[in-house]
Amino acid sequence: TYLIPHLLGILLRRRETVAHPSGPLVLHDAYRGRVLADVERCVGCGLCARGCPSHAIVVERCVPDGVRLRVYDDRCTNCGLCELNCPHGAIRMVPEYAPPSASRSDLCTVWEKGCPP
Repeated sequence: TYLIPHLLGILLRRRETVAHPSGPLVLHDAYRGRVLADVERCVGCGLCARGCPSHAIVVERCVPDGVRLRVYDDRCTNCGLCELNCPHGAIRMVPEYAPPSASRSDLCTVWEKGCPP
C-alpha cells in the first residue's frame, strides 16, 4: 500500500534539474563550494590546516610577519571545518565552483602577504 502511491508521487513531481550550461547556474546560498582566504586577517596560526580532514590547506609562515596560504581545490571536500576553526575569520566558504582545469597545478590557489617570492 505504500509503494504505488510513493512511485506515483515521484513520477508526477516536477523536475528538479537545472538548465546549466544552457541557462544560468544558480547555487543555493547554503552551498559550501570554494575556500576563500583574506590573507590580511590571517596570522598564520595553522588551525585551519590542522582541522582540514583532507589536508587541502597548507599554511607557511614567512620571516618576519608574513604568511602564505595554499588551498588545493582538488583535495577539498567542502566540509567547512577550516572556516569553523579559524579564530580570526580569515577563511570562508563561498557558494561557487572551482574553475575547471586541465592541469592539476592550476587547482592550487595561493594567498600570501609579506613572503619573499
